[in-house]
Amino acid sequence: MQFNVPFSHGGVHRHARVNIILNQIVVWLESDHNSDILGLRNVVESIVRSRLAMIGYLTGRAYDCEISRVSYRARDLDYMFGISIPCLADRVKSPESQAEQVLDDLNRIVSKTVGANGLYLQRCFKDLLSAMKDVDDTGFYCYRAIESLRHHCAAIHGLTAADKPHQWEKFREVSGAKKETLLAIKTAADPLRHGDMGASITLDRAELLKTTWDVVDGYLDVV
Repeated sequence: MQFNVPFSHGGVHRHARVNIILNQIVVWLESDHNSDILGLRNVVESIVRSRLAMIGYLTGRAYDCEISRVSYRARDLDYMFGISIPCLADRVKSPESQAEQVLDDLNRIVSKTVGANGLYLQRCFKDLLSAMKDVDDTGFYCYRAIESLRHHCAAIHGLTAADKPHQWEKFREVSGAKKETLLAIKTAADPLRHGDMGASITLDRAELLKTTWDVVDGYLDVV
């Protein structure tokens, strides 16, 4: 399968050529814009996922894709992508003891997900994973992850019948998150939640992810 996809990059409208052969995807991208490698991957991934979503709709198949490599012979560039999100992976204090630390933290978190209220935390972690993987909808998933924590907080403090302002007030008290911090994440999410692509985002993606992780960390440390 081969098709051309129009896209905007650096304020210029261009086309990408996409080939899909035996489930392997190759994308030829032409642009005068000097983008960083991760930014380039995000552009290509958005292009491909958009078309795969349409094909999935037509065929009833849940396609997915992973952009694993960028090659640019003219600049002697050949780079293999990993699965790390740099702004989040850099939060690990000691890479040498990372495996041991992750195991300890995992056991601590798993113990919090037991029971009916634990389902809110499980949904939170799933949305955080989606936020890392889905560049276009990062804000949507970040805020919904925090909303799950708000529901969890309300449940364990007997506030499920309370109105949202009181639930958010309790969540801020417990997590230590500031109202303006949560509002900034909400601002990035609201247009996307209502199907509007013209999001007015005050945080870039890296800052959005780090801010969300800080809120989640603050809450998990005390519940």
